Amino acid sequence: MTGQAAGFLGARYAIAGVGETDWSRDSGRTPLTLAVQAARAALADAGLAPAEVDGFLSYAESDSADGLHVASALGARPTYTAEIVGGGSSAEFLVATAAAAIQAGLCSSVLCYRSMNGRSGRRFGHQEQGDWSLESIYPFASFLMPYGWTSPAQLYAMIARRHMHQYGTTAEQLGQVALACRAHANLNPRALMSGRPLTMADYLASPMIADPFRLYDCCLETDGAAACLVTSRERARDGRARPVTILGAVGRSGAESVYHWGLPDITAAAGQHVAPTVFGMAGLSPRDVDVAGIYDCFTFTVVIQLEDYGFCKKGEGGPFVEGGRIALGGELPCNTAGGQLSEAYTHGMNNLTEVVRQLRGDHAGSERQVPGAEVGLVTGWGGPEVAGALLLGRAG
Repeated sequence: MTGQAAGFLGARYAIAGVGETDWSRDSGRTPLTLAVQAARAALADAGLAPAEVDGFLSYAESDSADGLHVASALGARPTYTAEIVGGGSSAEFLVATAAAAIQAGLCSSVLCYRSMNGRSGRRFGHQEQGDWSLESIYPFASFLMPYGWTSPAQLYAMIARRHMHQYGTTAEQLGQVALACRAHANLNPRALMSGRPLTMADYLASPMIADPFRLYDCCLETDGAAACLVTSRERARDGRARPVTILGAVGRSGAESVYHWGLPDITAAAGQHVAPTVFGMAGLSPRDVDVAGIYDCFTFTVVIQLEDYGFCKKGEGGPFVEGGRIALGGELPCNTAGGQLSEAYTHGMNNLTEVVRQLRGDHAGSERQVPGAEVGLVTGWGGPEVAGALLLGRAG
C-alpha cells in the first residue's frame, strides 16, 4: 500500500474503536440514551475509559443528542465539543474535524457519533410533527412543499431519472445494489433486514415510491446510534483493538449550490469535488481500494458515486454493479454489513464502522470478511452538491 507516509495530517491519526446500539424501528429510548450506549460500546472496543476522552462531535440535525449531555452522562470532562450539520456527509465531516481538532491541540481523543430515532421519532416526508417542520431545518423548503416535494426520495428520483434517460441505466441495475446490500445483511445477524432475503422479482414488484425509486431503492428508517473514537496513532496502538489509520479525509460543497437547481449536469455526484482531494491526500487511486462504504440513501446514489469516485467512467455505473461486482467476493465489495438499505440508517455512520471492522479483520474466518483488505473508502453524500470522503488504511 502506498501513501501512508503522507496521508491526511501526515497519517498521524487513527480510529481506535467503533460501536453501535442495536437497530430497531421503535427503540423506546431517547437519542441521549442511544448515544451513550453507542459511545460506551466504542470506548470498550478501544479500551479507553470515559475520562480519557476530551472531545465530542455529533451530527445534530433534527433528532440527536449534543456532545455536552453525552459527555456528562458518561462522566467525561470535555475540552472541545461541536455539533456538525452535513446531512449524509456528516460521518466523514466528523472524523476529519476530530483529527483536525487534535492536531490543533483542542483535545486528545474525540468521540464521533450519530444518534437518532429515525423511525419512531422525526421522519422525512412528514411536513409537521408538533413544533418541528421541514422548514425549520431547510429554509428553502417553502419553495418546495407547496408542490408536494417533502422528502429526499423526490429530489434524488429526478437525478436518477435523468441518468437513466441520458445513459441507459436500468431498474434492474439499481436492483443489483439492493440485492447486494440485502445479501450482506443476511450475513449480519444485527442488521435490521437480516433473515429477509430479496430477489430481483421481489425488488421489481415492490411499490413505486418516487419514480424510478421503488420501495427497495430507499434506505431504512431506523432507531439507533453509532460511534467511533478518533485519536493519535500512537495512542491508538496502546488500545484494545487494532487501529485503522486515517489516510485521507475531506468534506466540501460545490461552488454552484447545495442542491442541483441551476447546475449544468445534475447527473454528477458531489463526489466529483472530493475524490481528487481524498485520493491525493493518501497518494492512492481507486484501484487501491479493497472495500467501500458507499453512501446508500438510495440504490442510485451508489451507482452514481462509483462513477464520480473513478471506479468506472461516467454513465457506466449501471453496468459496473452487475454480475456481483459490488458483492462480497466481487471486485469492489460495498456496504458489507448491509448498508443503509438493509442494515440501518445513521447518515452513513454504520457504513464507516463496518469499513473499520473490515480493515481490522474482525470478520476473519467468516464469509463476511473481505480477504486481505488494506484500504477502505467511505463516502458521504449530503445533497447533490455536498460530499465527504474518508480513505482508511489497515495499520501495520
